[in-house]
Amino acid sequence: MKLLFIGDSLIEYYDWQERFSKYLVYNLGIAGETVEGLYARLEVVFAQIEEADAIFIMTGINNLAMGDSKFLPVYRKIVKSLKEHYTPSRIFLHSLLPVLFPWISNDEIVKMNRQLKKMAGEENVLYVDMHSLFLEREGRPVREYLLDDGVHVSEKGYRVWAGEIERLL
Repeated sequence: MKLLFIGDSLIEYYDWQERFSKYLVYNLGIAGETVEGLYARLEVVFAQIEEADAIFIMTGINNLAMGDSKFLPVYRKIVKSLKEHYTPSRIFLHSLLPVLFPWISNDEIVKMNRQLKKMAGEENVLYVDMHSLFLEREGRPVREYLLDDGVHVSEKGYRVWAGEIERLL
């Protein structure tokens, strides 16, 4: 089975191949990438990776960090392009994770995740609610799942994330 991980630094900074060693894994995450950046490089992705059985997308937090919450139309184009190119792959659209970051509101992340979930349903792709797995009962982010910068994922956080992916596979 071939797994394709695409998105921002949250994808790039983890060794998905080591975690899913029985699969062929492509990690095409790029630190700092926005939704628009991912869309702009899809042709390169398609040229590099001819086929994938499962595609995992994590993108959007960099847009919110720059005050841009209007990226959903471009995100939809990404999903449509992936569906068209990688028929009949299963596509997993990840929720945005909660952050401990002063200029990104977790309320805005919750609102955006509702929109992402709705879009996933409309596009007939799978929505992966990682956000709720990264919250304590009180609704605060689980501190030990994030690095000191408040946005990147710790080893414990990646174990939770990878465990959820394994459950879905």
